[in-house]
Amino acid sequence: MKRFEVPIRILFIVLVAIIAWSLRARAVEKLNIDFDEDDYMRAGQEYTHLIRTSNWSGFLDTNYRPEHPPLAKIVIGLSLLSAPEKDLIRDAPTTSEPNKYLPRELVKPARTTNAILGWLTVILLAIINPLAGLALATHTFTIKYVSQIMLEALPALTSFITVLAYLQFKKKEKTNWLITSAIFLGLTAASKYLYCFVGIAILIDWFLEAKSKEKIKPFLRQALVWGVIAFAIFFIANPYLWTNPIGRLQESVFYHAQYSSSAEEVNRAGYPFWQPFNWLFFSPIAWHEDVFLFAPDIWITLLAVIGLTRLWKRERVYVLWIGVALLFLLFWKTKWPQYIIIFTVPLSLSAAEGIATLWNQLVEWWKNRQVQRTTISKNEARRAIPWLVPGLIAFAIFTIFPLIFQVVVSMTDFNSASIRDGFQGGIWRAFWEGITGQIPISEWDGSRANQVRFTGLTSYPFVFNEIANGNGSGNSILFFNIMWAVVSVILQGGLGLGVALLLWQRGVQLGKFWQALFILPWAIPEMIGALMWFNIFQREWGWLYLAAEKFGADSFFGVFTRNLENSPSLWLITFLLPALWYGFPFMMLAASTGLKIIPKEVYDAAAMDGANAMQTFRYVTLPLLLPLLLPAIIVRGIFAFNQFYLFQTFYFLDGTLATLSYNVFNPTGYFGGGQFATSAVINIITVLILIIFVSMFNRWSKAEEGVVNA
Repeated sequence: MKRFEVPIRILFIVLVAIIAWSLRARAVEKLNIDFDEDDYMRAGQEYTHLIRTSNWSGFLDTNYRPEHPPLAKIVIGLSLLSAPEKDLIRDAPTTSEPNKYLPRELVKPARTTNAILGWLTVILLAIINPLAGLALATHTFTIKYVSQIMLEALPALTSFITVLAYLQFKKKEKTNWLITSAIFLGLTAASKYLYCFVGIAILIDWFLEAKSKEKIKPFLRQALVWGVIAFAIFFIANPYLWTNPIGRLQESVFYHAQYSSSAEEVNRAGYPFWQPFNWLFFSPIAWHEDVFLFAPDIWITLLAVIGLTRLWKRERVYVLWIGVALLFLLFWKTKWPQYIIIFTVPLSLSAAEGIATLWNQLVEWWKNRQVQRTTISKNEARRAIPWLVPGLIAFAIFTIFPLIFQVVVSMTDFNSASIRDGFQGGIWRAFWEGITGQIPISEWDGSRANQVRFTGLTSYPFVFNEIANGNGSGNSILFFNIMWAVVSVILQGGLGLGVALLLWQRGVQLGKFWQALFILPWAIPEMIGALMWFNIFQREWGWLYLAAEKFGADSFFGVFTRNLENSPSLWLITFLLPALWYGFPFMMLAASTGLKIIPKEVYDAAAMDGANAMQTFRYVTLPLLLPLLLPAIIVRGIFAFNQFYLFQTFYFLDGTLATLSYNVFNPTGYFGGGQFATSAVINIITVLILIIFVSMFNRWSKAEEGVVNA
């Protein structure tokens, strides 16, 4: 079988290359003219004219849109040499709409050149890892922005080669590979500054490697040479700097800082700081339905999350590449979607490792399935049945049957227009006739018929794409729901544990009173608590705004409310504070219970060993608390994921899948209301997501073992 491995691998690489080029060629032909394409077309035209007239000195003073280096624009100019010369594209401000009248004779060669560079990146990645190559070949955001007249394709390729050359240097310790890495880093910088973050990832990985081998001084010398060569190549490939290096470099670099804080289009977009994650869950298929055949972006992201640990063990620099790039994009105010292309190569590698991880777990489960089976005595089963039957009946009535009914409804188009037919047996009739093949499947299109129709699973992809893509807005409901659950539970767990530790300390007066006081938020119905917080944060007449009016605009209240209104990110505080107030008592109780059962002897032993307070907490208290904290975290995570009253009260009607489902269901609500089947689909997707996340959390944290051991 081994003799077929190489031919199969080559065949797979060829298949990936064919898929990659087919999708990019389709995008070149079908994509509408986008923002910035007219700018970079004009920049390319200027270089084309200089080359045709042999005006080489003109390169010294030519760089349209000087905020970006010229190399990628020069490549666009070279691509236009095969096209007839046209009038220079008009100069337009950055706030202008895309120029839809760009000459197709110029658009096609410029786009095709970028698509070829993007295609070469895929082939190179497929040689390293064919599955990763397939992920990058089909990643729709990458396809879009390397198939347009953008600056992304060239630096995406050169930054990847920079890492590959560095890895060869790390493996073989040959200077020529280090020089190659520096050369391509310089070319990356001369194409687009943003892609140079790969250099920071390399330096971090290089330093960690040198530290582990106690070779810090050689690392410093080599890194200095590497940086000098990279800067020299950047300067050579950037003729616009030659006549005034410092002045023009300052002009180029400082433009971005000014643009991110004052540009009208940036402020108008109003993206929150977590927007890069939204783009990772989003797909431009929502903007270009006729261009992309499918949208695997969200699955690539989810697989990448699963594969990060495995990728770190295999090649740490790729994870550092993702981390450094994401960290910058989170804090950089300009958050255009094309920016995520700077790390889609390592993201695809991580996705491939995620597939390998899932496959290995599946194989392991299959091998151990016989071992995991437990023998149950028939006599014990007979004795247990009378005690289990009432609970099983209640579980079937209140859980299993409603879930089955939701599945049945989700496979129809049941809505407010067909409510009479549905309640007269139309739901079950349509379902039964559909699954038995008596009637054909009706493609779900969101229309409202007065008879219930069987749609099968056709509505699931559409609804999932809507909640992942945020109806084309770029604000993924699914990501926000996941982020909300993670952030709110971390805050609740941290505060709950902190309060429990404070009350557990010796000498605390009125400990029971404080504990009872802290439990009060949990005792208040969530709807009432949400209304209380709504009265605090409501604009104009909320307590916070009344305080700002009374104490002045320069007071704490005035500054806070002003920042709250002007920041696209701080509004999350208005939801996190109520959630923290409502959820931390449960975590506090779980932590307090755990602290009470920890034997005092373990702390005496830690003190005798010389452990300080932090070491005692990390190595003694926390491990012994986890068996009770982990189930509490799971419970709070489920509640947070399904948070409803808080968002509904604040009129954030699609904050979570629960609020979206209700408002889609409610006949008098928003989002068209009365779409009962769509609401059922959202509910089923929610259940599946929670099952997956709880299973993954259990496996990662070994929560089941912890509960048993507790």
